[in-house]
Formats: sequence, C-alpha cells, structure tokens
Amino acid sequence: MDSILPVLAVPAIGTLIGYLLGYAALYFKVDKDPRIEAVVALLPNGQCGQCGFPGCVQAAGAMARGEAPVDACTPGGAALAKRIAELLDLPPRDVGESLPQVAVINAQDCDGCGRCQKKCNFDAIIGAARQQHGILGDDCTGCAACIALCPRRAISLQNDPQLTPSAAKPRFDVREASYV
Repeated sequence: MDSILPVLAVPAIGTLIGYLLGYAALYFKVDKDPRIEAVVALLPNGQCGQCGFPGCVQAAGAMARGEAPVDACTPGGAALAKRIAELLDLPPRDVGESLPQVAVINAQDCDGCGRCQKKCNFDAIIGAARQQHGILGDDCTGCAACIALCPRRAISLQNDPQLTPSAAKPRFDVREASYV
C-alpha cells in the first residue's frame, strides 16, 4: 500500500493542475478584436518597422483603434491603405496615389557583401558571397530596410513594374505562341 500512494499521487496532481489551468483559461480569457486579425492578414508581416511600430500586429491594433492612420504601412502603398479603410469601415480619405515600390540593385555598384540579404525580412534578395545580388520582385515589399545597410549605396527604390499600369510587363501566352 505504501508504494501505490506515490504512483497514484502523480496522476491526481496532474489532473488537478489541468483542471485549474482550464478554469484559469476560461476565467482570464481576453476577447480579441476580429478587425485586428483581419488587418494583420492584409499587412505584409515583415516587421520592417517603417510604420513606427515594432511589428505588423501592433500596427494593425493601432489602426483598428484609430491611433494610427490606415496608410501607416509604407510598403503596402495606397492600395493597401484603401483596403484597410474599407475593412475598418472608415470614410474614404485621400491616402494619396503612391505606387508600390520594390528595391533595385545597381549591378555596377554591388560588391556582394551580403548585408542587405541578411537584413531582408522577406527573403527577397538572392546572391552568393562576393557575387552580385539580385531582387525577387514578387517577394520585395519595398520596405527599404536594405537601403541603409548597403555600404556602396547600390540599392534604390523604384515603382514596381508589375503593379505600375504604364509599365506593365508583357504577358506571354503559350497558346498563341508559334514555333518555327
């Protein structure tokens, strides 16, 4: 009988702690604003800090509470600001017509140091050590975190050619292609 008591005490204590944690989770539950999660889903979630907040979750919370403007996310541009304003049922305001931008590396100035590649939160910069780096335009949000790190000032921001109407990339349709 003396050896069974410690064996039964461990599961009993575990069960008691489980019930107490379950009760605490229900009693201390904090209701979340569903608008914050919806705004977070729209943001690029790269934690670039351009909006003045440490992360996109904090920025989304401030936007939902009205403490930050809907156009606080610089990488998102005017299109994202308009979507956030619609989501939060805010009156349409003039958020500007800024176009989304992407980083561009000047081939002559890049020495392949790799500082920009390490800083990019979106993994949009590719390249090997001491080789010229490149930007994946589909992944770049234009947060400009890489620009200040480049010792040779080889990186600049330009309007995204995929999203700029006047400079749209030509589309190739395989069905219309003819092989000679």
